[in-house]
Amino acid sequence: MKTQEILTKAKNEGWALGAFNAGNLEIAKAIVQAAQNQQAPVIMETSAGELEHFGLKNFLSLVENYRQELGLTILTNLDHGPGLEECQTAIEAGYNLVHFDGSSLPYEENAKITKALVEQAHQKGVLIEAETEKILGDSKTYPELPESIQASGDYTDSQKAADFVAQTGCDILAVFIGNLHGTYQQSPRLDLERLRSIAEKVSCFLSLHGGSGLFEEDVKKAIQIGRIVKVNVNTELRLAYRSTLENVLRGSDEMAVYKIMPPVVAAVQKVVEEKIQLFRQKQTCLFGSRAI
Repeated sequence: MKTQEILTKAKNEGWALGAFNAGNLEIAKAIVQAAQNQQAPVIMETSAGELEHFGLKNFLSLVENYRQELGLTILTNLDHGPGLEECQTAIEAGYNLVHFDGSSLPYEENAKITKALVEQAHQKGVLIEAETEKILGDSKTYPELPESIQASGDYTDSQKAADFVAQTGCDILAVFIGNLHGTYQQSPRLDLERLRSIAEKVSCFLSLHGGSGLFEEDVKKAIQIGRIVKVNVNTELRLAYRSTLENVLRGSDEMAVYKIMPPVVAAVQKVVEEKIQLFRQKQTCLFGSRAI
């Protein structure tokens, strides 16, 4: 089953794939073990910084090894690709999905680059995710309430989104409906009516970034209301990793790193499994390694 078919299956059956950032080998291992336990397809993604840390060939080889060894469906995604060249490199290297974040560019320039990437990617069976309005925040813990950050952003306009998708042919659109990167004093509320309007007008799949710290009911409704087939999660993985590692180091004088890391991997795996269960909406979606 190809990437397009997997996302179509998710949309038709009312569930979404978790897109989890693999910041290092331990987090990648946690994502894979969670997918294996849940027997669910996942997207393992890297930001530009995470990709530099891993090395492009190393990351793709690692994922392919897990696919072959465990028979899992693991799609790869470049998350928030910063420019044309970086996205083109990911396409040629064999990523399944590439997210070009042109939200900081003028509309026409964003559309021009997105369209060029779509034309290149589709020749190789790669899907392109686009972004028109910037999804605010960073992968960290914020002391303030989310409303102060949300108010400074431009929410996705349904007609503008429809025009952009028609103009570029992008496969997935990352929407800003109040979702934020990072975690806050309170969970951000999503503008679900805006999402409904977007879903009614656009012809492509939709993605929900900032999947950390959202109200579970909002996430469930977003998946059911819209064409949300991909939910990104990063901050909660990093928080689980860091807090667990700090606790382990405080309580141990162990020097062998491989003996220190199992509780850290387990903590991240727990978060991933909980997200998979939330995004799947109790749907059964078994896949094998031949799906890609």
